[in-house]
Amino acid sequence: MKKLSILGLGALAIMSACDSKPTTEYTIAGTTDLADGEMLRIEFPVSKDSVFNDSCVVANGAFTFKGNIEVPRVGYIYYGEPSYTNEKIRQIMVEPGQTNIALTGDSYKAAEVTGSELTMQMDSLNAVQNAAYEKIMPLREQFVAAQGDSATMAGLEKQYNDIMGEVTEAQKNFLKTHTSSFYAPVVLQQLKSNMSLDELKEVYSSWTPEVQAADPETATYIAALENIQPGAQAPEIAGKDQNGNDVKLSDLKGKVVLLDFWATWCGPCRASLPHVKSIYDTYNDKGLAILAVSLDRDQEAWKEFLNTANSGLELYNNVFDEGGKNADSYAIQYIPSKFIIDAEGKMVGRFDDEKELDAKLAEMLNK
Repeated sequence: MKKLSILGLGALAIMSACDSKPTTEYTIAGTTDLADGEMLRIEFPVSKDSVFNDSCVVANGAFTFKGNIEVPRVGYIYYGEPSYTNEKIRQIMVEPGQTNIALTGDSYKAAEVTGSELTMQMDSLNAVQNAAYEKIMPLREQFVAAQGDSATMAGLEKQYNDIMGEVTEAQKNFLKTHTSSFYAPVVLQQLKSNMSLDELKEVYSSWTPEVQAADPETATYIAALENIQPGAQAPEIAGKDQNGNDVKLSDLKGKVVLLDFWATWCGPCRASLPHVKSIYDTYNDKGLAILAVSLDRDQEAWKEFLNTANSGLELYNNVFDEGGKNADSYAIQYIPSKFIIDAEGKMVGRFDDEKELDAKLAEMLNK
């Protein structure tokens, strides 16, 4: 089943100039062919819900951004709007010290940057990724043309997986060889949903103390993963349902629970709803309960969907995950994510594959 990432980059703090230490100061100085008086902007995430923005006016063909940042962050300098179609945008790593950049021509994407070792590291890995995408583009058209030809489609899928495997291998090699790089947490964020707990722990433990301290989210993620291993007591789920009633996972003890993290805006989640409904119809009388945890941000849209979608959701135990606390407890990196919890409240496992999910439920409930 397709997965929809829900998660973006982890949260790291930025301090104001008056409160920061000298070692946190950054300067990004550059030249440009933009006319004097034009505006350039910079932005980078501060948390999951907050982005730092700054701007400066071009004067004499030059510009300068200054500020303070405790931990290097992925940022963007751009002219115009910060969209994927804007060619006048340059991704950089904002880090303490001075970075120099030349923004000229119709595209800034490959603009020369000096003084930022982290940006050079990022550019190196991005080059591998961009080369892979160039190889993949022709495969998409071939895949569409091959619909119905299972052998050809299987071959194209193998080519796709091999190409993406090159990207993954380059990223993993970077993590092994750059244990003191503040870009390592960014790379790990892209990989961690497909890494085992042991792999994650090995990478994180290899980092220097400074890099570990800069990425507390990974430590929290690892701890959450450890808490949901098979046989562990399932972390509590608690929240309000669509009618404002309190709902808790612990109240369902004595039943096998299918725990489904989803959202109304997630296409793959909505596509999986008929399957979840068929599970409910098959096992509701055999001791199964379904707990659907919504990661929507718009609570009213969630309620409206439940009342009008005729998806079966109105039959289940529903929770609106206020602030994402329940998702964090289950180390959710993509949705839909489904778990089975036994009648004693113990974790059975995560089941992304529908056939594996069906087989495990049949084993537990067809007795």
